[in-house]
Amino acid sequence: MQKGFTLIELLVVVLIIGILAAVALPQYQLAVDKSRLAGAISLAQSLRKAQEIYYMANGTYANDLDVFDIDLTQACTRSSTGGLRCHTYILDNILGALGTSDEVNQVALNLVFSTPGQYTKYDATVHVYFEHSSRPNEITCEGFTDRGKKLCRASGYTVV
Repeated sequence: MQKGFTLIELLVVVLIIGILAAVALPQYQLAVDKSRLAGAISLAQSLRKAQEIYYMANGTYANDLDVFDIDLTQACTRSSTGGLRCHTYILDNILGALGTSDEVNQVALNLVFSTPGQYTKYDATVHVYFEHSSRPNEITCEGFTDRGKKLCRASGYTVV
């Protein structure tokens, strides 16, 4: 009598492993995206806090990144519009202007997970609002792709 596995037994094991991988991969991807979002939110909140400190001292928000006491260019490069371009996201609207419309007094995180480094289509945008804005100290998330929408739902922030 020979010992070993039959071809059918091996195929069943491979099939089970394939099913488990198909179920686990999307959850793993979401966990990685949430981790990247947490790092980006941390930077956005640091920028918001720096803007609020500047506002308390000067009565207006800063319109130049150089006035902050934080190094913003270690992992990111400055864009021509005054924002920061990082690997999987863009920080926009960092520089404040007094007003209460949704377009001012916020840090907008434009997240790109599908094609990092190519900013033609965002997966999601997270808005971290300043104290003197239309939504004081609120964080909202807006998804544009299926991946971005899943991330917004899973992040726990207000979904727009």
